Amino acid sequence: MILEAKEIFKIYKGVNKDLTVLDNVNFTVDKGEILSIVGPSGSGKTTLLGLCAGLDNPSSGLLNLAGEPISQMTENEKAALRNRKVGFIFQNFQLLPTLTALENVMIPLELQGRAKGAKAKAIDLLERVGLGGRHDHYPSQLSGGEQQRVSLARAFSNDPEILFADEPTGNLDEETGSIVEKLLFDLNQEMKTTLVIVTHDLELANKTDRIIKLKGGKIISDQSIKTTAS
Repeated sequence: MILEAKEIFKIYKGVNKDLTVLDNVNFTVDKGEILSIVGPSGSGKTTLLGLCAGLDNPSSGLLNLAGEPISQMTENEKAALRNRKVGFIFQNFQLLPTLTALENVMIPLELQGRAKGAKAKAIDLLERVGLGGRHDHYPSQLSGGEQQRVSLARAFSNDPEILFADEPTGNLDEETGSIVEKLLFDLNQEMKTTLVIVTHDLELANKTDRIIKLKGGKIISDQSIKTTAS
């Protein structure tokens, strides 16, 4: 088991009424598993992903990530854990605009103190995602699909144990989204990374090992899928 969520609540205090975004969420993820989290807008799935990755804190409950109690850590401790063991892919790419594609991919390695060999590894990853000739291009010089491929390379650059992907194809057209989806699964299989995906795309979700469905902040189904992505 690489991820455990136990009795997770996320409640935002309001003037007249509190807003419960996550309501007693419980689940585990095994190492190497590919899990998708689906549900309508406002169901709490992106909030849950952020909590699991240590980007936010639950109002109550326990989250264990890679054997460590991330919900009880300081911000610095969580940042250090993410740097060592977590990759993240965002719907809107989150590339640094003043850095080239190559420099964006190198960031996690440099933060780990792995500057030696970082450039060669980043070049290799960019070539794997089909951007071998775009090393020196800035995000503004790349299409949306190309930017997401850079973010894929960046997410895998620090050899994460678990990768969180928030709507990885949400801002892409169908053809480009299919390319990014295949690259994501191929890299994940090659590197044997645990993968947790939030998506509205049920076709994508059905290619994962398991689907958790949220509604109103609660898990309403947790279903294993027989056919997995390859």
